Amino acid sequence: MRKPNLFLVGHPRSGSGQMNGYLAKHPDIWMAKKELHYFGSDLGYHVPGRTLENYESFFAEAPDVPRVGEASTWYLFSEDAAREIHDYCPTAGVVMLLRNPISLLHSLHAHFVFRGDEDIADFGAAIAAEDGRADGSIAEPPHRIPREALRYSKMVRYAPQVKRYFEVFGRENVHVVINDDFRKDARAVYRGVCRYLGVREDFDGFEGVFDVDKRARNSNRTVYFRPVQDFLIHPERQQVLEGVRKSAVPGYRFSLRAMRRLNIKYVDRAPMDAGLKSELQERYRPHVDELSELLDRDLSHWCGG
Repeated sequence: MRKPNLFLVGHPRSGSGQMNGYLAKHPDIWMAKKELHYFGSDLGYHVPGRTLENYESFFAEAPDVPRVGEASTWYLFSEDAAREIHDYCPTAGVVMLLRNPISLLHSLHAHFVFRGDEDIADFGAAIAAEDGRADGSIAEPPHRIPREALRYSKMVRYAPQVKRYFEVFGRENVHVVINDDFRKDARAVYRGVCRYLGVREDFDGFEGVFDVDKRARNSNRTVYFRPVQDFLIHPERQQVLEGVRKSAVPGYRFSLRAMRRLNIKYVDRAPMDAGLKSELQERYRPHVDELSELLDRDLSHWCGG
């Protein structure tokens, strides 16, 4: 059995789904099911967590190619995942995506509301509730994945998260992709990732990599029936859906997946309030400056210049 030697990390709504899809189409790369979240024991992503045997079973069909990988969107946020991944595979390649923190949080909040992780539908109100939730004066939804999913400000303090990977793997062994670059020229960014991973930059079917796959894009979603989503978000059913444990009822996982798919409704996201956007740009400017210094790249445009 092949073990993974490629880890795509980066927050949800950062473009990792699209990058994962592109990597999966490369003839020298094989990508497992997304969001396995075996590493990052501090996250409490599943309780009980995925076992090593279960995790490695997702790589049982991997062919003999240079890179076998997985993408889990909370590995960057985790304080333990970098060390745990390194202990498992010291020579692993790590690719991470970073997105403008304000636009990321706006998109992420909508995703949390859709999933049922967030019960405050208004973006500004959810951001304002962060301190109250931290001190316990404002109750959090009962089912959150991971436990600290609603710590919005901590989520977008990128520099310490990136630095952990630099320190554990060595800066030269971590490839950072800025989402702006990915959106502007996906082919150039993809070639850069290929160079870093030591796989071919050109191959038959290269252009086919970039065929539109709506499932890999960060489309904004809501649900037709909230009670159905509340039923699906329960941890026991989430574990069945994500293959953490088997169901005693034949076909139950298939039924849950069908229920989840049929309950999705694609809608346009309401634009962010201009005043709130300016407020968040100022609030997170120190975080952006910290990252700019770490990467030696000016990212001040994320905060309006």
